[in-house]
Amino acid sequence: MACELLQCGALLALASIASAASEPALPATPPDRDPIRWEHPAGLVTSNTLDEIRSKLSTQARARRVYEARRAEVERWVQVPSEKLRAVFPRQRGNVYHNFSCPADRSRLVFDPFQCESFVCPSCGKHYAPGVDSGVYGAGDRYHGTLYDGWVCLFYEMAGGIAEGLGVMAAVDPNPPAAYARRGVEILMLYADTIEGLKTKKDPNPVMNVLLTYHREGDSTVLFDLACAYEVLRRHMSPEQRSRFEKVVLQRMLDDTMLEPIYGYDLNNLYQWHRTIIQTALALERADLIDWSFGFGALAPERQPQHRSLRRILGTHFKPDGAFWEMCSGYHLYPLFGLCECAVLSHNLARMDPRRFPAAQYDLTSAANPDGRVIQRALEWFMAIAMPDRTMPTIGDSMAPRAGMDDYYPTAEVGYRFFGLKAVGDYEQFRTGSRSWAALLYGAPEIRQEATPFTSSYLSSGWVSLRNAWQGNRGWVGLNALIPGGGHQHADRLGLLSYSQGQLLALEKATPYNEDTTHLLGRLSPMHNTVTLDSTSQKPGASLQGGEIPKVVYFFTSPMAQFAQLNADHLYPQTREYRRTVVLVEDIYVDQFCVRGNARGGDGLVSATPVCDWMLHHAGAQPELDLPLKDEPFEPAAWLAHGVPGARAARTDGTWEARWKVKDVTSRLTMLGALGTEVFALQTYPADQAVITKDHPPCQSLCVRRHGDATFLAVADAWRDTPNLLAVAPGDSPQSVRLKTRANTYYLVLGPSRARFDDGLVLQTDAAALVVRNGDALMLIGGTMAEITAPQGSLKVTVQPKGCLAAECAHGTVTCEAGESLQYETLGGENYSLQQANRAIEFSGTLWRVDARRQRTTGRAHSP
Repeated sequence: MACELLQCGALLALASIASAASEPALPATPPDRDPIRWEHPAGLVTSNTLDEIRSKLSTQARARRVYEARRAEVERWVQVPSEKLRAVFPRQRGNVYHNFSCPADRSRLVFDPFQCESFVCPSCGKHYAPGVDSGVYGAGDRYHGTLYDGWVCLFYEMAGGIAEGLGVMAAVDPNPPAAYARRGVEILMLYADTIEGLKTKKDPNPVMNVLLTYHREGDSTVLFDLACAYEVLRRHMSPEQRSRFEKVVLQRMLDDTMLEPIYGYDLNNLYQWHRTIIQTALALERADLIDWSFGFGALAPERQPQHRSLRRILGTHFKPDGAFWEMCSGYHLYPLFGLCECAVLSHNLARMDPRRFPAAQYDLTSAANPDGRVIQRALEWFMAIAMPDRTMPTIGDSMAPRAGMDDYYPTAEVGYRFFGLKAVGDYEQFRTGSRSWAALLYGAPEIRQEATPFTSSYLSSGWVSLRNAWQGNRGWVGLNALIPGGGHQHADRLGLLSYSQGQLLALEKATPYNEDTTHLLGRLSPMHNTVTLDSTSQKPGASLQGGEIPKVVYFFTSPMAQFAQLNADHLYPQTREYRRTVVLVEDIYVDQFCVRGNARGGDGLVSATPVCDWMLHHAGAQPELDLPLKDEPFEPAAWLAHGVPGARAARTDGTWEARWKVKDVTSRLTMLGALGTEVFALQTYPADQAVITKDHPPCQSLCVRRHGDATFLAVADAWRDTPNLLAVAPGDSPQSVRLKTRANTYYLVLGPSRARFDDGLVLQTDAAALVVRNGDALMLIGGTMAEITAPQGSLKVTVQPKGCLAAECAHGTVTCEAGESLQYETLGGENYSLQQANRAIEFSGTLWRVDARRQRTTGRAHSP
């Protein structure tokens, strides 16, 4: 079901694809073949696969638990009488499974493959007849359907996988019930019966052709499972059954829903579609279709550059840092799901006949195949952005607010076994045996946890993950300056996410696909942790152009602090400055968001002094604020759609704080004061559901509103027993703050200025930021000078040419690192230094005794 998190988000994109229906169809019969050593079963499951499963079952209790769990699922299908199975097996086309949603609260209805006479909502308890209009799509929409239409889609997507499981068990079990193979074959032939009675619903756009579900996206997953099932069951079928199934099901679905002369579009489904074609081609012994999908012969990229073969899209769909071109976290894992299973198919293909399908050309897991490097970088890209638990709040569209490779399990299994993705070992469920059926089919026998670096990441596609471990607490802050990608991107630039004490705190919401209001609202900037101006959302990420595109201006790390600044000054026409600066020290982060309006509107019409709404969507129940709150209406009221009307509101000029309880963790936000601040504690639509239900409470959303130029300066920390952060005090400039922790005192000036603090220390700098710890460490960002004047002495630091500096002084030795605005970039799981020019650094004054210097370089010296 992991694919369902994102699968139908492609519906809108697919609707805009240009038609290729006028081009001639591929031949219905294969051309003359080169002599190939075909072996069956072939594809995802081979004889080697079956041997591996037997070995795993004989040696591993964990593997046996996975096997028995799957057996329990298929056993129900074995026990049902044939009459009942034939009675419930659909004889009609369905429609997208979103239609299997409660018309009242949009919860997924309880799915039972053997019960379709009435459906029940697990949330509200209402019962519905199968013919009820789901209400998800309007009457004129191609996806409009009844509850039964959605049930039919889910049935088709389940039954093929059940047949495959029955076939595998019939092959590996030394004493398999004969009924397993018989029932598996029976399911396949019921598909044949249904398909024979259906006419393919054709569309001018061949991607939208549909036979069983809703279009190629859905039908391809069904065909893949059926082709896999056929391979493990074909030895139990008569020649007549095999001939009929190949013609009626496999070839028919290929011709009507999958094949075109070329694939001429860039979609995240292409990997899934190629996976299906290769698996089906192996079942039909069609080497020509295998080459069509891989891109060899007449379909090679150099001969047919418009055909999106695997070779072509692996060369063009991924950015240098490994990001999929859509620039969304979920729509990164979704294509990788299919791509990783393509890698398994390619590996098994090359093993079947290495002469015809040499590993260096076909096997995507081979070190000799350069396309495998693309997959490895793509897998590492996700781990580079992910939280310490290796999951990620979903950036962009998704039905789930959070996902990891444990949800898109082929990425984890294939990444660990074939691409050395050690971070998979951090998923506890994999280590304890809670693995998927895929683990038996192609996963490593065992997944072990190994030490991996816990360092901050800068991805050139525009993402920063700041990380720091402090006394057993792994803190993480994610920052979004992603470059334009696909239509699944949201209006979420300069968004912030946070994780501490083992909990996601500042979060992202899901984007419900089965309810229009929240589907649209969830994509707008007020539903993200960023600043919205004049009650008007940012543009969606995919539509940004030129100066609107945000940039990571500074990224620098040291043992003392992790630093990033994101700049989107021209994202809104009414601003000359729109920037976010985040500093992570110990397990505390300081967050500054600066907004400055134009002297006059960019087009002469917009406000020169914008209204700024700083938003924070947070986990947990309602926060406690140390402000007197009163209930009052909130505008824009549309932001509260499917949430709770109104707000708890307060006005203040001073510093204030809010606290949330997230399980056994207390999360605190301290916001420094500013004149005319309005604070609204809101309850917006749930993080994981379209509307509020008994199981899906509203999301706690904090809106801080200021009028005109604004500097939002906040400090966030979290603890279980006692806080590490003891005090927060502003300096005498609006961009300065002092933090007192149990171990240290930090002084921050986040912009060129002079600031005095309440303990007498004075900082002056021309830099974008200056961070000082006690008197023993500093970080200077984008400047040439810093001066520290303290009761115990003074220190002046100069850097030429302008740049960044991190330095620590201990026992007369200064350890320092100086460099460019971007310290390193993360590629393929490694950090590569971006430092170029040498800098002259001078220390003077009485605060530091400098007897010796040591140079530090973070990251590898050369990019691969």
